[in-house]
Amino acid sequence: MIKYIRASIRLVLFFAVSLMTVLLVAAGNILLPFISRNWAVRWKNNIIKRWAWITGYLIGLNLTVNGSPPNPPFFLVSNHLSYVDVIPLWRYLNATFIAKSEIKSWPFFGWGTKVLGVLFIDRELKRDVKRMNSQISDVISKQQGVLLFPEGTSTKGAAVNTFNASLLQYPAKVKMPVHYATITYKTSNPAKPASLNVCWWGDMEFLPHFWELLKLKSFKATITFGRQPISSTDRKKLAEDLKQEVSRNFSPVTIEEVPQ
Repeated sequence: MIKYIRASIRLVLFFAVSLMTVLLVAAGNILLPFISRNWAVRWKNNIIKRWAWITGYLIGLNLTVNGSPPNPPFFLVSNHLSYVDVIPLWRYLNATFIAKSEIKSWPFFGWGTKVLGVLFIDRELKRDVKRMNSQISDVISKQQGVLLFPEGTSTKGAAVNTFNASLLQYPAKVKMPVHYATITYKTSNPAKPASLNVCWWGDMEFLPHFWELLKLKSFKATITFGRQPISSTDRKKLAEDLKQEVSRNFSPVTIEEVPQ
């Protein structure tokens, strides 16, 4: 019974905090560009970071960070395990994400992510890659970087999948070093493994999965930022090198006791 009450309270608070976050960012998007575009970006980043800290606390996220997150401007890639990934990453990064276009059609989340400046790509259309690379060039600045999940989809955390090289064309073309991060999750409940209750993959439906995640008392995330960014003018080699480094730091999703 307790876990259902916990999940219900968390769900209400999550949507309340998220709605307030989107409204505050939307207000900044409307008003601050009249003063300075940089002010609007800084406002957005600060509000999103606060959302990430509050939301992480609400859902029982215990976060460990290894290494140092990069400062803007940067291009960073990470393995992808869940919709939860944005929470720990947004805690420490002033960045906008590149996400699949399907999210735009999700109730509330589609509208919210557009307001927050998330970039959307249709991975089924090759010509959309050119448009996206142009958008990446527009949004990278001294105020924010860009974060990409080059696996193209979230996984159950058994291993790091092959990196798609198409969206690495921008850093390869402008000779921009690419930073990388590795993320993994663990739970303390053998009956609720992170591979099923935190990782979101395959045909899992979002809302039922999110409800089960909210019923967890707590879970652990570990982010490891790479020591040195990787450079190459060949996007395919860049993808291979980044995948190798992310895999080197990756711990498969397993069950481990989480400090309470």
